[in-house]
Amino acid sequence: MLIGGVKYNSDTTKTEMWSYLSGTLNEVEQIKKQVKNKTDYFVSSNANEENVKKTISQATILHISTHGFFFPDPEQVREEMKAASAGSATSTSADMKFRGSTNYASWSFVNNKNPLMRSGLVLAGANDVWERNPLAEGEDGILTAQEVSTLDMQKTKLVVLSACETGLGDIKGSEGVYGLQRAFKMAGVKNIIMSLWQVPDKETSEFMITFYKKLTSKNNADVKTAFNETQKEMRKKYDPYFWAAFVLVE
Repeated sequence: MLIGGVKYNSDTTKTEMWSYLSGTLNEVEQIKKQVKNKTDYFVSSNANEENVKKTISQATILHISTHGFFFPDPEQVREEMKAASAGSATSTSADMKFRGSTNYASWSFVNNKNPLMRSGLVLAGANDVWERNPLAEGEDGILTAQEVSTLDMQKTKLVVLSACETGLGDIKGSEGVYGLQRAFKMAGVKNIIMSLWQVPDKETSEFMITFYKKLTSKNNADVKTAFNETQKEMRKKYDPYFWAAFVLVE
């Protein structure tokens, strides 16, 4: 199952928080050419939350090339805002103002106390969430970690999150990191490839295309081997910033 080239805006979008990632379309198109098995392929407006949820349980490999997000603990942010306000009378920023808002996106994701709601993947039409009516029904274009954790993905051998900051989450006592990583594991996924920081579009695409070439070749059908060899190849060409964000969780 391939998801990329996502159209985040609709005809009525007013706030463009997430910009279109042109490299993601090329990425999934190149991967599709390499994969010989039956492939579900969602791009542009078809890469919406409804289509993803209907199909995801059948995927043996799920590749999502889009924006990912993780918003920090709102209590921690409030403390930082208080400290900034005390230190400077002119410290109020657009982010601080946004944090204090009470719109749908704010209470659903940004300021939600549940860390699984503050982490997620951005799908088609998601930019409308910033102006969404709090009473609106139906999907909102955001696939949160909370929603992922309730899915049945026992058939899925590998999930590739070709997105920024998909490995981040809150540490809760002895429970480890809450976020997309934990959510996909709770859903039953065997292996996850994800990122730890914001990754450049071009180098991400190159990393993923190289990985699938190795994964689908006759000599390298093993996920771990294909991943390690991709890292070695990227290491020869780029500084670690451009490829080392991706990690494999087995």
